[in-house]
Amino acid sequence: MNKRSRRILNGIRHWAVMIFTTIFVLFPFYWMVLTSLKPREELMASPPVWIPSFLDFNNYKLVWEQMPLLRYLGNSLFVSLMTTIVCLVLATFCGYSISRFVIRKPQKITTVMMILSQLIPGTLPFISFYFIMYNAGLTNTYQGLVIAYSVWAIPFCTLMMKSYFSQSVPIALEESATLDGCSKFGIFFRIAIPISVPGLVATSIFAFIQGWNEFMWASVMLSNNDMKPASVGIYDFIGQYGANSNISMSMTAAVMITLPAIIFFAFLQKYLISGLSAGAVKG
Repeated sequence: MNKRSRRILNGIRHWAVMIFTTIFVLFPFYWMVLTSLKPREELMASPPVWIPSFLDFNNYKLVWEQMPLLRYLGNSLFVSLMTTIVCLVLATFCGYSISRFVIRKPQKITTVMMILSQLIPGTLPFISFYFIMYNAGLTNTYQGLVIAYSVWAIPFCTLMMKSYFSQSVPIALEESATLDGCSKFGIFFRIAIPISVPGLVATSIFAFIQGWNEFMWASVMLSNNDMKPASVGIYDFIGQYGANSNISMSMTAAVMITLPAIIFFAFLQKYLISGLSAGAVKG
């Protein structure tokens, strides 16, 4: 086999893997949207209907009438934004401090500890953390939910910001500013932060999606229906009416909840890619 044939064969393999992976990832979303638009008589048909005879948008009207979806979405948006702000502020200060003011060996230990914290299953400290929040009077509050979300998101956000500060903000530039009389806080706010906008956006996206998708903590810490986020609201709706009897409306609600995160990611994906890849290559 000559070089040209080998190149063509490798290209075919590459595209075959990419197409298969894309279909594998996108198929659940396709089925979710399809089920929300299917007419009722085709929902449980066997064999399954891959292309509906017509699109029924009535479910999108009914879901607003039978479920307080707007309140759920508002709760999710508020908690996710507050989680993003808390994570961004703390991770930015921590990441910059570790990248600049911690000597090499303790810096490695700190980084390893943060990585190890991401390997701990979320259910392992669940009971102890819940009683801490309960004794502090933070159950059934937005503050408690934001704290619970932030605790698990901050270590990874700190690693992202530390990597970005280490590789994308030149130390020589900060040393020049010091010679010009700029203070440490001045360097941080006037030089490091403006240069690190892609990293800040990437960290914000991660923290926002973490808060938007979280289910476990909200389902345990909140019993007040007016405070529940969208993920828990849909679960309660399915549990109340049954998934099989209202599968189309359940899928419709899932589509409505997924759309904001997709739109948010679509507008900021270039910053996410640049922010994640900035610390990957040195120099």
